[in-house]
Amino acid sequence: MSTADRPSPLRLSHRGRHHALPPGARFAAVAAADTYRDISSAEMRGILADIETGKAWREAVGERYAQANPWLHRIVTDPRRAQFFTEHAPVAGSRVLDIGAGWGQIALPLARTCQVCALEPTPDRLEFIAAAARQEHLDGRMWFVQADLLDVEFGDPFDLVTCIGVLEWVPKSAPHLGPREAQRAFLACARRSVAPGGRLVIGIENRLGLKYLLGAPDDHIDCAGIAVYDAALAERKWRARSGQPLRSLTHTRVEYEALLREAGFGRIRFWSAFPDYKLPQAIVPAGSETDRFLTGSVVAEHDGIRGEPLAFQEELASHYRSLAALGIASDFAPSFFIEAEPAS
Repeated sequence: MSTADRPSPLRLSHRGRHHALPPGARFAAVAAADTYRDISSAEMRGILADIETGKAWREAVGERYAQANPWLHRIVTDPRRAQFFTEHAPVAGSRVLDIGAGWGQIALPLARTCQVCALEPTPDRLEFIAAAARQEHLDGRMWFVQADLLDVEFGDPFDLVTCIGVLEWVPKSAPHLGPREAQRAFLACARRSVAPGGRLVIGIENRLGLKYLLGAPDDHIDCAGIAVYDAALAERKWRARSGQPLRSLTHTRVEYEALLREAGFGRIRFWSAFPDYKLPQAIVPAGSETDRFLTGSVVAEHDGIRGEPLAFQEELASHYRSLAALGIASDFAPSFFIEAEPAS
């Protein structure tokens, strides 16, 4: 990368303190104790040690999980994780903020053509993204920020802000707020991070996804027949079952749109994602195009925790055809991609 191509320093404020990060630099806030993990810190340290010895990061992940946890292996390594941004690619050179960057499944491919800030509160996950970026010679296009979005303000807005598999978990990091209030505050922070003419892209489940109505477990609490209901009833049912408050929250298409408008977004578009946003095989505009798609096509669906095929594929297909004929199939898609632009 030539000097002219290198991004300018990233300006940010964390809890009132200002920082400027050169490309490739990392900012680390004090990590919260309950940041999201899908493997233990010790397992991640082992992967990082392998990468430090020169092993390719995909190989290091594959050796541990291709057989022991094939669903996690696919989530981390399958390029379809970033399929929406292949089909709806940002302009080369765009500034991108990837919120809750996870293992870098979105940030790394986008950094091949864009300038990307990976925002991830879990320390060793961010270390993994940085190590993979160095291995792929992408770190000169990236910044690595270990923090929660609710604690950060950026000095310059971004052309694209991504929020893939994050919004539903936001209430866990803001226990002083109700779940919906936490999500609205998070989206307002995201709104301030989007440049005029830019966009926010969310990937998230639909609480009225047909597979959940037919008995598939929710992707977050691994339990059926709770998260499909409105927030108040879902909370009562979960508390009765677990004794704990429900701190993950998904919504219907109409409810997502209301949240986004309250947070300051204007033009909002939905895509139905089959079998889900995690590893989409088909991304179809909501509305009549989803109806036409489901009239002639069926994508086999799985549960979102283990990736195991669901037992009721024929029932899904039958109901989808009926819903498509009624013109409402996209309201029962398993998950959505949502694109929102700031209101003028």
